Amino acid sequence: MRKHMVLMLSLIFIFMLPSLWADTTPQTLGSDTITFKGFIESGLYFSVSRLTETSYNLLSDELQPDGDGVDIGSWTLRVDNPPVTETTFTITYSFAPLRSTITTIEDEIDFILLERPEDNSSEPVEKNNIIGTEVSIVLGSGLNTVTRVFSARLTNAGANTAMRAAATDTYQSDITVSLAAE
Repeated sequence: MRKHMVLMLSLIFIFMLPSLWADTTPQTLGSDTITFKGFIESGLYFSVSRLTETSYNLLSDELQPDGDGVDIGSWTLRVDNPPVTETTFTITYSFAPLRSTITTIEDEIDFILLERPEDNSSEPVEKNNIIGTEVSIVLGSGLNTVTRVFSARLTNAGANTAMRAAATDTYQSDITVSLAAE
């Protein structure tokens, strides 16, 4: 029995001996590489808001060519995670003179828009159907929020027309505020 046991232990030792000195690192028999890709979209938010539902007396002092104008709307541009290259956004206004919704009244009352920062940090700038506002966003600028308030004021010709125009509360003009990117 003892002989049997010695023989058994010897066989176990013989089979285990090579594994004790062998390299236990697995051999690479082949490999390939894949690429994990990701992206971050630039968050873009643009909104235009009416500030009031008020209908203004076109003969009031604040609407005259030397007046301050009346605040009628605002726009906000917010860009999160700015693009890799500098991007310029242009905000434009498109509008026509004030006209009566009554088709028999042909008076056209010219006006301009004045635009200023929401915080009144600079003087209002005159805007028309040609002059837009440019906002440049650069890499690394993080969250960018720009808000402008726009107001209306009559031109000299508009004030003269308003002085002799038909008395009605139906004068209006639709103002379109558009955002474009370079």
